Amino acid sequence: MQVRVVQAILRRWDPIGVEPGEVAPADEYNSHAPHIVSLVAEGCSVDYLSSHLQRLRTDTIGVEANPKRDTGIANEIVAALRNEAV
Repeated sequence: MQVRVVQAILRRWDPIGVEPGEVAPADEYNSHAPHIVSLVAEGCSVDYLSSHLQRLRTDTIGVEANPKRDTGIANEIVAALRNEAV
């Protein structure tokens, strides 16, 4: 269930701007979700997750940095997963 939650949030993150499920396949960013779930389960901070998203955006995907967006999405992911675990 947690992986699906992260997948949905990553579709909104959409660093490429391809609108997964509309223009691009709905699973465009799904491969990143299991590792993100693991990071949060291990207790990573929002700052760490934000940095991870920024590395995915710039190094893996190859688009411009957007720290504000990455921090917002990191906050959303951490809140969703930690609330779900309660």
